[in-house]
Amino acid sequence: MPVTIHPSSRMPEPARLPGYTHATSAGQLLASITTDDDVDGNPRTRPRPYKEIIQSSFPTLSRTTSTTYAAKNGLIFSCLEAYNNHHNLVLRPDDIWLAILTQLSIYISANASTLRPLLLHSPPPSTQAEKKELHIETSLSPSTDHGAIAGQMAALLTGELADPSLLEDFILPSFSTSLAADTTAACVTLLGTMRKYFVYSWGTRCGIPSVRLLGSARDWASISLRCASYLGAGRFGAGAEAWYREALRPVLDGLEESFRDPLGQRARAFWQRVVDREEPNGSGKVGYSGWITAFAWWDEDGGCLRDVHAVGLERGQVPMGFVKVPVRLVEDGFVREAEMVAGSVGMRIRRWEEREDDDYGGYARGGGDYDTIQPELGWFIYFAGS
Repeated sequence: MPVTIHPSSRMPEPARLPGYTHATSAGQLLASITTDDDVDGNPRTRPRPYKEIIQSSFPTLSRTTSTTYAAKNGLIFSCLEAYNNHHNLVLRPDDIWLAILTQLSIYISANASTLRPLLLHSPPPSTQAEKKELHIETSLSPSTDHGAIAGQMAALLTGELADPSLLEDFILPSFSTSLAADTTAACVTLLGTMRKYFVYSWGTRCGIPSVRLLGSARDWASISLRCASYLGAGRFGAGAEAWYREALRPVLDGLEESFRDPLGQRARAFWQRVVDREEPNGSGKVGYSGWITAFAWWDEDGGCLRDVHAVGLERGQVPMGFVKVPVRLVEDGFVREAEMVAGSVGMRIRRWEEREDDDYGGYARGGGDYDTIQPELGWFIYFAGS
């Protein structure tokens, strides 16, 4: 049952809120409260563009019906305006609770390393790239309820927490006044609180269902050892050493780890980062990043593609995976010019259950679909100009 307190004997004044933006749409409300800082508080060179609101809890804001004004902190500025200008004030338990959760989120994010043992039970990520990804596979459409999915993600997150009851017993408002928007806001606050440890995604995404690494652990370790002994030691110059240090070594470490512990979370996370698809704003061209670009460090003229990797490697920028070399064939003093090509020259489709000891004979054990791709290595020799 609501109660009313009368802190002052003054009569209430009409609330007009000069200096605050009258929000006549969800987009205007969002733009008005968003600062020029990014999610970690770092200054931006310019405000983040919000081209399109996907969904919000403010679908009915309009110029004719809206009584909402934008404020960076709705609770505090409501109290300040009510106090300074003699307005009545209405508060729900949810308003106070979300203010507590928001402040707690700021504190935990700022002290993530120190507080991590109290919050999570998994090993700490050593880098931003090694944050654990939590993903919900679901189809996206205009009718997708992203608020509900945020709640599902918060529930999924509880499996990573030292106290799995944190969501139900502490985070969720569950008051007699709580609305669906309040519950969603609390769930998103929890996700934001843990963002130093996790990345979140939902939708249908590209990915490799299964990866089979052939050979032995000794084979994969041999690649790492050779590269460390030659590339890492600078025996091919500073450029090759930089390639090894900046790009190749972490990939080789991931491949070794994948072979040692193929069912481990680190191996799974590593292969989820093999390719990232990006579409730079305004270009209309699709670029690809991910660790596979370590094998596209130089273009075909020897120019370093490091800067290209930052915005995404386009298909047309992928360098050739083979080498051409001219040779002369001499028979009884007669010389003909020829060329050899050797390297990664194609892709072979195959069945997942093909036997690996068949020397690429394609013998299928138990049949099955041709649902698997494998790089094809080979060579050619041909007469030049033919």
